Amino acid sequence: MAESAPVISVLICTRNRSEKVEVAVRSILDNTFTDFELLIVDQSTDGGTAAVMRRFDDQRIRYIHTDTVGLSRSRNIAIRESRAEIIAFTDDDCICDSEWLACIVAEFEADPSLSGVYGRVLSYGEARKGMICHCLIDAPERLTVAEPIIPFEVLGHGNNMSFRKSVFRSVGLYIESLGAGTWMKGGEDTELIYRALRKRLKFSYTPAPLVYHDNWMPEARAAQLECGYILAAVAVFTSFALRLDTNAAGHVLYRGRLILERIIYFALHRESENLRQSFVMLKWYFIGLAMGLRYFLVPPPHFSAGAAKAN
Repeated sequence: MAESAPVISVLICTRNRSEKVEVAVRSILDNTFTDFELLIVDQSTDGGTAAVMRRFDDQRIRYIHTDTVGLSRSRNIAIRESRAEIIAFTDDDCICDSEWLACIVAEFEADPSLSGVYGRVLSYGEARKGMICHCLIDAPERLTVAEPIIPFEVLGHGNNMSFRKSVFRSVGLYIESLGAGTWMKGGEDTELIYRALRKRLKFSYTPAPLVYHDNWMPEARAAQLECGYILAAVAVFTSFALRLDTNAAGHVLYRGRLILERIIYFALHRESENLRQSFVMLKWYFIGLAMGLRYFLVPPPHFSAGAAKAN
C-alpha cells in the first residue's frame, strides 16, 4: 500500500552552512503541526551538512545531496521531489516559530482559491552596531493581492513563503540563472511570483506564520549585497517591461531615480564614500537593464514531478 502524501512539504536548500541548517531543521521538527515532510537539498562541497543530517532520526526528513550550484536549481530539485500539494520554503539561516506550519496550513484551508502565503520575518537576536540583517518584513496587517505588484515590497521574501503546487504547474519553475549562487545574485523569487501575479493568481501576506532570520552582516557586505539586489531586480522588471507591463516599467524608472537622487545628494554634501557607492549602484543598474533583454527571451523550466537532477 502506497504511503499517503503529507499535508505540506517543507523545503530548505543549503550550501556549506551545517551549523545554521541544524538549527533551522530543529525549529521545523519542533513545530506543533506534524503532518509534513522536510526536504533538505544540499549543495555543499564539504561533508558537514551530511554529518549533521545523520544525527536526526526522523522519518519526515528527506536528505538530497546534489553537485548542482545555485539556489534556483536547488529549489527546482526540491519542488520536483516534494510529495505534498502545499510547499513551504524557508532558508538555512532561519529559525521557524513552533506555530509556523499550523498558521500556513490554516491560511490555505480557509481560502481554497489562495495560491500562496507569505509570512512575517524578524531578525534573530539583538541588533548590533554596524551590522545589518536583510530580507525582513514586519507588517501588522493581513493583505491579499491578485494582480502585478512589487512582491518584496508588499508580500515579503523567499525565507517565509509557501505555495500550492498548482502555481508551478501553471507558470513553471524557477529560472536557474537567477538567484544566490549565480552571477545575478538574486531575483529568482521576484521573477517567479511576478509571473504568477500576471496570471492573476492570488497571494496573501499574513503576520501569523513567523520566522526569524539569522543573517547579520557588516554594513560593507550589506552594501555589496544591495548592489546584487539592484542588478537582479532591474533585470527582472526590465524583462517584464519589455512585455509592455507598465507596473514593471514604473519600478525600473523608480529604481533609477532613487540612485540619481543619491548621487546628487552625496555630491552636494561631499560625502565621497557614499558617492562612490552610489556610482557602483548606477553601474549595476545599467547592467541590469542590459540583462533584462536576456530574461525577456529566457523561458522558465516546465514543472514535471520526479525529474530532479540530483545525485
